[in-house]
Amino acid sequence: MKSPLLSCLLVAAATSTLTGCDELDDILDNESGKNGQISISLADAPVDNLTEVSITVTAIELKPKDESASTYTFDNPKRFDLLDLQNGNSALLLTEDKVRAGDYNWMRLVLSDASGAHYVVDRIGGQYPLVVPSGSESGLKINTGFSVPKNGEGRFTIDFDARKSLVEPESNTTDYLLKPSLRLVNNEDVGSISGTVDASTVVAPECDDAQTYAGLVYVFEGEDASMDDIGSANPPVVVAPLQGASGNYSFKASFLSAGDYTVSYTCDEDDIEANDSLNFVRERNVQVTAGSSTTTDIQ
Repeated sequence: MKSPLLSCLLVAAATSTLTGCDELDDILDNESGKNGQISISLADAPVDNLTEVSITVTAIELKPKDESASTYTFDNPKRFDLLDLQNGNSALLLTEDKVRAGDYNWMRLVLSDASGAHYVVDRIGGQYPLVVPSGSESGLKINTGFSVPKNGEGRFTIDFDARKSLVEPESNTTDYLLKPSLRLVNNEDVGSISGTVDASTVVAPECDDAQTYAGLVYVFEGEDASMDDIGSANPPVVVAPLQGASGNYSFKASFLSAGDYTVSYTCDEDDIEANDSLNFVRERNVQVTAGSSTTTDIQ
C-alpha cells in the first residue's frame, strides 16, 4: 500500500511542483522533526567558443537513501542559457521546497523532449541542435550523495561544465552532442579562485595569436597535483578561459569545494575526444576557503 506521502508525491510528479501539493505540505508540517528544505541552483563553468548553450528542463528527481525517487515537475518547462550562468552566476531550480530530511543518493535533471528544446549558437550566429543521447528518458543524473538537515535547509548547486560536455559536430552532421559533465556542490562549502594572467610574460610567449585565442587556466584538485587534459585519468576540476582584452586578462573558477588546488596555464587547445599532451606553465598551489574568493595572479 502506498503511504499518503508517496501517493502525494506521485500526484505532484504528474501535475505540479512539490509546493503545489497541499496534502504533502500538511504531512510534512505535522512531521516537522523529520523534514527539511532544499534549494537547488544550476551554474556553468566558463566556455569561450560559443555564444549560447540552451537546455530545457521539465523536472528534477531526488532519490532518498531508503525510499523511492520523488519527481518535482515544474508548472512550465525552464529554459536555461548555460552561458548566462558563468563566473559565479546561477539560476534556481528549486527554492526552499519541503522534503524529507536525511541522506540522498542522487538527483536527476529531466530534460524536455520537444523539438528545438536544446541548441547552441556559435560565434558567427549559426544555431545548431544539441543532441542529448537518451536525454528525455534518462535525463542528466548526478551520482553524488547529499544530505538535507532536519528543520534546516540544504542549498546545492549543479555545476554544468559545458566545456567538458560538448562534442563538436562531425563532418557529416551539424549536431552538437552533449556528454554531460556535472558536479554537485554544497553552497555552504564552496569558494572560488580568481586572478589575472600577465599578457607579456605568460600569454605572449605561449600563444601564436593571442588575439584569436589567449589560452586557458586549469584548476586541479589537490596540492602539487598531476596535471592532464580533459577526459584523462587526472582531469581538471574546472577550466577557465581568459576574459578581457590583450594586456588585461583575468579568469575566475567558481563553486570549488574548500581545499587545496593546483592552478596552471596553457595555450594549447584541448579536444575532449582526444588524448592531448598539453604544455602547462606557471603552476602554483592555491587554497580555497568556503565563502570566499582566493586571488592568485599568473605572472
